[in-house]
Amino acid sequence: FILANGLSKEEHDKSQKNLQTLTMIKKAINNLNIISLFQPVVNNKTKKIEKYESLVRLIDEDGKVISPFHFLDAAKKGQYYSQITSIVLDNSFLALGNTNVDISINLSTLDIEKRTTREKIYSLLEKHSKHLDRLVFELLEDEPVKDFDLVKSFINDVKKMGVKIAIDDFGVGYSNYERLLEYQPDILKIDGSLIKNIDKNPLSFNIVETIVAFAKKEKILTVAEYVENEDIFNILNDLGIDYSQGYYFGKPRSLSD
Repeated sequence: FILANGLSKEEHDKSQKNLQTLTMIKKAINNLNIISLFQPVVNNKTKKIEKYESLVRLIDEDGKVISPFHFLDAAKKGQYYSQITSIVLDNSFLALGNTNVDISINLSTLDIEKRTTREKIYSLLEKHSKHLDRLVFELLEDEPVKDFDLVKSFINDVKKMGVKIAIDDFGVGYSNYERLLEYQPDILKIDGSLIKNIDKNPLSFNIVETIVAFAKKEKILTVAEYVENEDIFNILNDLGIDYSQGYYFGKPRSLSD
């Protein structure tokens, strides 16, 4: 049925939920409760941690840790997304200076195309110039690219400074190979949807095997996401994947613990 404001009940409920989420985000920003947790990425040969991926989390008023799945889309529609990105960048570059392993940071095309965010990134790169050989930018394909030349130019700029480029969630989406040609990444992160059932799904196995063979020819490193148990890890190791990330090796955590 239609409510007095002209919205259907479903639209009204969705609007209310969105408003609640935006209020939660605003409070979290004001209370310094947008945080970064870091998930280990291990070298498959040595099983030693060589990288951490920086992952944003929100702590609500009850102290509950909320994953970005529950707030990032709402943030993109409001004015808070660039503020969250700014906090994540500060947290991640701080971690880069406080560790001796690689730190990877997720960047969307929204981040790269926004002038103020881009300028902040360049400023942080200059400030942390001695650590840039340990920095990875993971490019997310969560939004359509509006200015392809600008994104390509940004990638070229940061690569010249020593930053490594990874393509996230590789193996899903139609433009993966097109992005490979354009972005010339150092690392491919194989999408978790292909990894989590690789021990039971022959199609997943064949796709991953093909990606690994291609990456080796191009001298691109591979990271498997969503590595949940030893069976999956052993299959990935046999396939020649370079790195693994997932709960089998560790959940996202604070590096100051």
